[in-house]
Amino acid sequence: METVVVQINNNRAFSFFENLEALNVIKILKRIPYSQSKKEEKSVNMNSNRVTRLSEIQAITKNINIDLTNFHFNRDEANNYD
Repeated sequence: METVVVQINNNRAFSFFENLEALNVIKILKRIPYSQSKKEEKSVNMNSNRVTRLSEIQAITKNINIDLTNFHFNRDEANNYD
C-alpha cells in the first residue's frame, strides 16, 4: 500500500474519488479545503520572503549602534497625529 497526495482542481473529480473510496479502492485520509491549502502555500512563501528581508536588513544595519540608555517611550505623544 502506498500513500499519495493529490490536488484536485475540480469538485466533480472529488466525487470520483469518493466513489472509488466507496468501492474500497482508495481511502481518503484527509481533505484540505482549497482556501486552506492556498493559505499554507502563501505562509511558506511569506516566511521565505521574511527571512530574506531580515537577512538583508541585518546585513545593512550590523554596524549601526544606537544608545537607548535614557530613552523613554511616550505613548500619548506617539498617538498624537496633529
